[in-house]
Amino acid sequence: MRQRPGEAHSVDVFWTFAGWYINLQDPLRRTPIGVDTLDHELDLWWAADADRYVFKDVDLFARRLVEGRHPGTAAAIRAEGDRIAALLDAGQRWWDAGWAHWRPEPSWRVPRLPAGWDALPC
Repeated sequence: MRQRPGEAHSVDVFWTFAGWYINLQDPLRRTPIGVDTLDHELDLWWAADADRYVFKDVDLFARRLVEGRHPGTAAAIRAEGDRIAALLDAGQRWWDAGWAHWRPEPSWRVPRLPAGWDALPC
């Protein structure tokens, strides 16, 4: 996952490359236990073998709005998706295509989470 400071989306790539996943979400914010964000549920997906991206989870996003999620922010979430779509349509990529081939060093160990990582501070 790559997310630039202050932006309401991340660009995700998975170790078995299938395409680019642009996840609409709150900008990252620091907390006493690390960083946090909120997924906006509306995303863009550009499959490796496709000529163009597609919006993903449009129906789910609409249902979430009916359920009362994202109060007062639905228009901004849609606007961010449209902004990203316009950049993609203009041929602008702000990520390195080489990420599709990245793999972790085999010698890296999986880090252990610190005690209390799952408890919110009061």
